Amino acid sequence: MDKIVEIENLGKAYVQGHEQVQVLEEINFFARKGEFIVLLGPSGSGKSTFLNLVGLLDDSYSGEIRLYGRKLELLGEKEKASLRLKNIGFIFQFDSLLPEFTVLENIDMPSRIAGRSDPARARGLLKRFGLEALADKFPMEISGGEKQRAAILRALANNPGLLIADEPTGNLDKHNAGIVLDDLKKANSLGAAVLMVTHNEEFVSYADRVFHLSGGRLESGQKT
Repeated sequence: MDKIVEIENLGKAYVQGHEQVQVLEEINFFARKGEFIVLLGPSGSGKSTFLNLVGLLDDSYSGEIRLYGRKLELLGEKEKASLRLKNIGFIFQFDSLLPEFTVLENIDMPSRIAGRSDPARARGLLKRFGLEALADKFPMEISGGEKQRAAILRALANNPGLLIADEPTGNLDKHNAGIVLDDLKKANSLGAAVLMVTHNEEFVSYADRVFHLSGGRLESGQKT
């Protein structure tokens, strides 16, 4: 399978007062097309920092990151924005749906931003995931689990090759968390690579490979 993400000797540090705090250190990693990868680690271990770097939300680091074979340090801001919009879908702990738009319009929003609104695709995604009944409802009219499921469909709007999920079930009960994870696995089966960070080891059963982030270092690459 083709490698979508390739990372060599990645490091990330912050300056706090007069000290430099190393958050990530000597990380080597890759993700292939169609893989489901789970990254485990406690709060404060650098998981979200890692995702922000892979997702082009942060550009301060040492080492090398390549997405779809392109070195990020060689890309301008417009190129990065285009790569992020067209090739990466984001799912966060909170759904961040826009309250003034319907679920259908929220799902179509990335396509609108890209200048190619496609409500038919949005409606098709709702049907494929069994959520047609939500199309014309507003976020305030649906449950937390339904909102997060809609957020997954929004992330799929531009048919990205990579889905980045940062604690996507962190705000849900066990039942709804299972439904959301099933949706992520279904999105994965449709061709998108999934890179998900979590602190919940129960979710490793969904993964093709599992990594542990501890002390700024990435360990293991095999399913536990």
